Amino acid sequence: MTTETVVGACPLDCPDACSWVVTVQDGVAVKLRGNPEHPHTAKGLCVKVNPYLEYTRHPDRLMTPLRRIGAKGEGRFEAISWDEALTEIATRLTGVIDEFGAEAIWPYLGAGTIGYIQGIGGAGKRLFHALGASRHSANICSAAAYPGLGYTSGRGSSMDPMDMAHAQTILIWGANTVSTNQHLWPFIRRAQQDGATIVVVDPVATRTARRADSHLAIRPGTDAALALGIMAHLVETDRLDAGLDDAIGWPDFRDQVLTEWSAQRAADVCDIPASQITEVAELLARSGPTAIRLGMGMQRHAAGGQAARIISCLPVLTGNYHRFGGGLCYSTGPLYPINSDKLNRPDLSPHPTRRLAMTRLGEALLDLDDPPVKALVVVAANPLSSNPDQNRVRQALAQDDLFCVVIDNFATDTVDYADIVLPSTMQTEHLDIHDSVSHLFLNLNNPVSEPPGECLSHTEIFRRLAAAMGQTEPALFASDEELLADALHTEHPALAGIDIAELRRTGFVRLNYPEPFIRFANGFDTPSGRFEFASDEAEQNGDGRLPHYVPPKEATSPQRGASSDSANQSLALVAAANHFLMNSMFANSPDHVRAGAQTIAIHPADAVERGLEAGILVRVHNDRGEFTAVLEISDRTRRGVATSTKGQWPKLVGGSTVNATTLETDADMGRGAIFHDNQVFLTSLGPAMGQQFTSEATR
Repeated sequence: MTTETVVGACPLDCPDACSWVVTVQDGVAVKLRGNPEHPHTAKGLCVKVNPYLEYTRHPDRLMTPLRRIGAKGEGRFEAISWDEALTEIATRLTGVIDEFGAEAIWPYLGAGTIGYIQGIGGAGKRLFHALGASRHSANICSAAAYPGLGYTSGRGSSMDPMDMAHAQTILIWGANTVSTNQHLWPFIRRAQQDGATIVVVDPVATRTARRADSHLAIRPGTDAALALGIMAHLVETDRLDAGLDDAIGWPDFRDQVLTEWSAQRAADVCDIPASQITEVAELLARSGPTAIRLGMGMQRHAAGGQAARIISCLPVLTGNYHRFGGGLCYSTGPLYPINSDKLNRPDLSPHPTRRLAMTRLGEALLDLDDPPVKALVVVAANPLSSNPDQNRVRQALAQDDLFCVVIDNFATDTVDYADIVLPSTMQTEHLDIHDSVSHLFLNLNNPVSEPPGECLSHTEIFRRLAAAMGQTEPALFASDEELLADALHTEHPALAGIDIAELRRTGFVRLNYPEPFIRFANGFDTPSGRFEFASDEAEQNGDGRLPHYVPPKEATSPQRGASSDSANQSLALVAAANHFLMNSMFANSPDHVRAGAQTIAIHPADAVERGLEAGILVRVHNDRGEFTAVLEISDRTRRGVATSTKGQWPKLVGGSTVNATTLETDADMGRGAIFHDNQVFLTSLGPAMGQQFTSEATR
């Protein structure tokens, strides 16, 4: 028996970007563990990834290309050969190009893997650029906050999150770190053990909130008001950093804060005691370094970009952008100087092409013209679970004249609507490279197993498809190693001396940034090089010269179906990440979740007003759609809020999920999704007979 260990990397759409070690015996992967040498991963993996090897051997894994033989949505297919599949795809795509033009093709790239070679960073982009297809905007996760942060401090505005261990105050704002950023928690916990105060801002008492020293359970969508209330107290008490005089637009912004805001006004808007706001302000004023962990949740509102812009002003008021252990953490992703142009070759495009937002899939497939979308190639995505307005997406995918190809590992709900299905490799079976949004290490994934059945890597699928379509551009047939070399080909000092050979030896390497890393030690990444309260770019884009508060969109408007009777009032539905799932990945795995009903949690007072009891089955609905869930009653969610989790496959939980009720529209910036602007009504369906469930909503 031969045994070896191979260093790889987790492919999931998660901030942690862990390095892992696979034990291989006689060519079979038998053990998976966190890489003890990696400073961020530090031995352990999460509950999602621990059973990953078992998931690669799941009996339902797709093993051969398939052709649809039933109606769309039925999930009836026949096995075909790769030659048949690629020939049919090539013929249909060519036909679409001839009749409607190449922009009628939409390569819909998901985050089933976020690698640069096999994943959302590059899979198939060279071919689709060469064809002149529409470009895909991956705006579903974090898009709104980036422009807001860019206006004030610069797009790559993150401190090194690991340096939060040296903070004296940590604000975790709109993030459930324990569930969705697990490997950052030890650094936060280390600071807490050394005397730091941890404050969580979240409408729900999450796992993270219950481990904090203080929890501000604000109304959903009022994050900017909270930040302005804190700032008002700091200004009123003159607890400000001397360096503010160098910031552009500070006098005007200060006057705006003093005129329009106070801790009490913010408390009224957020529906929390004013004392909580002044206590946080005093913490920021008195303590040493303060770090803000800005999560994705707070920017999934109609004014999410403006909220991120306002929150980013807090560290400059207190001088924390220039303190070790202080500053703001949103995403370290922009700090990775991967050469995306050389990797993806947009220069191969024969003409400028439109960009389609992944969050507007239903609208684009049903309403878009000039040209319409007539071919959809879905790669490692399950939009029927993950996208807003689930019913509209289902209607769009059911169109007979839409040619749909899905490349995936399992027969998801989206697969059921495909014309051709292609089986792809999983992380232990292909080469890839990964960045992170929560640390500064570049990870290499080395394959350890041969692909099962007829599975192919994404790169090999698109090489073969390029050949089937008669393409001759040599760049379309580059090997994975050549693609990796192109990704790392840069003169940026952060990658100086880092090459494939070193990555193969170590599995990971830290980017060449100083230690300690003070993100803005040499100025901000703005046009002026200074922090910009007042932004010419924001004014030109219609986002306002100064940051400004925008009330929550749906929470302040009359609710359809509402009345003065509290039993008929809508609730704000917040459906955050599931502790055991990664988006919709693993929802079909018994190693990750128990079979049973979806759950939804409401406050005891809301239950009493509506005459609802724990354990019953409820219909959760609005004018967009509905789903059923088992009701939990818990004071861990605040009044007026219903809490559930995302990620279930509709066909496994009764046909619809939380996204049957969410809205397909854009946030104020970056075309970000607004999943958390969602008002719903609850109606009893009686006892949940025989339903076994474990609530994840408020765990």
